[in-house]
Amino acid sequence: MGKMILKELSLIFNELSFFVFLTCFILYFILFVQALKTSKPTKVKILKLIYVNWVKSRLEEEDPITAVQALRNFIMGNSTFVSALFILLGILVGFYSSDLPEEDLFLNLEFLPLDLVRITANIGMILFCLFNFIMSIRYATRLSLLITGKPREFFTKQYEGIELTRSTLVSAQHHWSYGVRGLFYLAACLFWFVNSILFMFISVIVTVYLLISHDMI
Repeated sequence: MGKMILKELSLIFNELSFFVFLTCFILYFILFVQALKTSKPTKVKILKLIYVNWVKSRLEEEDPITAVQALRNFIMGNSTFVSALFILLGILVGFYSSDLPEEDLFLNLEFLPLDLVRITANIGMILFCLFNFIMSIRYATRLSLLITGKPREFFTKQYEGIELTRSTLVSAQHHWSYGVRGLFYLAACLFWFVNSILFMFISVIVTVYLLISHDMI
């Protein structure tokens, strides 16, 4: 009887921790996107202006080698993240492919084992980070070509070369920011394999830390 109660409590905490994590993740990124778009002087808004000014400063240089070198370092850093995430993805897929017990059901749904939800949540976070880091590499590569292609000389009624160059850097930086912040939530999600209560508390701590130290507060 006691074991049955403990098992039920464990399942309840697993379900609760997942929904807390999901709420923290969605709420944080909604606030983050709003901080990027608001007219108020948030931290990320000021950083965005600095990035735009960086493009302007680099275009004023006769030799763009400094900008290209900075972008190369940026791309290499993202590539390291991508490689590590692919390795982690392979480990998790292989881990789930082995014979794991699937006795516990998530929300008492027969087609939804708890282990499947746990693995899917982690894989989902990995794919989220991978997508954003790959997109960041894509935009950074394009930016390195734009900077060396004299964008000031190209403009139409709808488009200006300088503005396209600036927006490319902003897009690269935004995707990089999404990817890095996704890593924090991926780290929290991995703790679900250790303990559901720890997973829940770390999800909340990560959200508060990102809000206070990096973005809106």
